[in-house]
Amino acid sequence: MAMLKTRFSRKLHLVFATMLAITLGLSWYFLDSVKWYEYDVQRIALANNVLQGYQELSRLTFEQYSELNSGVYRSEALEPGVLEMQDRRLRHAVSEVRQGIGAEVAFDNSVHQLGELEALGAIERVVEEFIRNRLLINETLAGGRKDEALSLMQRLDETGIVGHFSQLVQNAINDQKLEVESAEQESITLAHYITSVLPVFMAMLAILTISIVAIFSRSINRSVGALHEGARAFTAGNLSHRIPALREREFARLGEAFNAMARQLFEHRRDLHEANITLEAKIEERTRALRSSNQKLANVDVNRRKLLADISHEFRTPLTVIRGEAEIALRGKSRSREEYRDSFRRIVDQADHTTRLVDDLLFIARADAGEPRLTMRTVSLCGVLETLCEEFSAKAEQRQNTIEYTCMDDKATVHGDAGRLRQVFAILLDNALRYSEEGDKVEVVMGRKDKEIEIRFTDHGIGLTDDEAELAFERFYRGSKAEEHSPGNGLGLPVAKAIIEAHDGRIQLQGVPGEGATATVILPAESRLRVVA
Repeated sequence: MAMLKTRFSRKLHLVFATMLAITLGLSWYFLDSVKWYEYDVQRIALANNVLQGYQELSRLTFEQYSELNSGVYRSEALEPGVLEMQDRRLRHAVSEVRQGIGAEVAFDNSVHQLGELEALGAIERVVEEFIRNRLLINETLAGGRKDEALSLMQRLDETGIVGHFSQLVQNAINDQKLEVESAEQESITLAHYITSVLPVFMAMLAILTISIVAIFSRSINRSVGALHEGARAFTAGNLSHRIPALREREFARLGEAFNAMARQLFEHRRDLHEANITLEAKIEERTRALRSSNQKLANVDVNRRKLLADISHEFRTPLTVIRGEAEIALRGKSRSREEYRDSFRRIVDQADHTTRLVDDLLFIARADAGEPRLTMRTVSLCGVLETLCEEFSAKAEQRQNTIEYTCMDDKATVHGDAGRLRQVFAILLDNALRYSEEGDKVEVVMGRKDKEIEIRFTDHGIGLTDDEAELAFERFYRGSKAEEHSPGNGLGLPVAKAIIEAHDGRIQLQGVPGEGATATVILPAESRLRVVA
């Protein structure tokens, strides 16, 4: 135990020493970086100070030159006191620049700053020459010798002193701007470097810390940890776990005993687990079958309730008409043979309507239950649609409508019930004609897209909204404008949808109020190999 404690202390001290060395190194690095950053900030401040001094000197010089030039042409001499004050301002501006450069030299004694002092000396000589010439010109003006003053001013311009001064000052300003930009760029680079290196150092420190702690912990607690982990695994029921071979003999024997115990328990548990799996599989299979049966029964019950409700609602009108006609025929006064024939004809019409209603509702119910009755064979859609359009042409002519049929693939076939598909197309074409205005054109277009056949029925009638298009396939639903425009029971589109979905197809309805509607039927095309076979 004493040896273990000694080893632990030595390793702990080693870890702390390593961490301290890394922390001190990181601190030194960032302190040095901060020092250099402050150095760049001071450089920027000093360079900006000199730059502002040059700009002020340039402004004063050109301002006084303009004033001198204006005074010469106006023959107005400056007062000696004003002239003296302007001279002091110029010399003070030069002095400010010199002090700024002196501060730069004191801060960073480099050859560049010495060159700035030489440039300032040249500028100062030009300023002094300007002051002397201005004094002479002003004295000439004060003496009333305007022509001589003009001659002196012209000579001053010819010497190029102003242009030379401007060039010297501009060069100095450019040098200071470059100095500022250089210092700013160095500070930005340093800041970016610090921000980019810091995460790397922190990550390295974290990785090193984690690695040292992991190695340290593993080397100290390996044997005890392995036994403890094995005991926890066995307690949790993980009998497949095995304690690895340990270096210490006592721990190794204890680990082998644990492993032998776990091996025996694992064999007993495995046999029991296999028996449980077999039993659970059988129970799950029975449960799925029972759940599926219950769901089917629930769906059948829902469809039955809905069908009964729909039948009760729809049968009330035709049965009332039949009962009324029969009661009138039985209880009313005697009528002629022709009147009785009219009554019986109305009864037969209502009976036919009721029969069609029953057939439609029965097909929808069977389709909902997943048991539609279809006679499947190869159907050529081009011929079916062409015949249907010819049959409806007489009805279209009654309202001065025209049917324009286009077959873009006369070899397109589907595997389906020809009668039911014709019923769908008749429903859609009849709707298109009924909801069209007189003189409108109804377009029927059939074509192939990849492995699907698309049939579109387009009218230019009353149209419908998006909400009405979604509800149009509900049983007995009719839009507000449809009720006003044409009678119906609202079963056509639901029947059409049931038939198309029974053929693994899709049916869609789109429209714009007042502009018309388009019903689109999409059916899977029959394979050409199958057609040939």
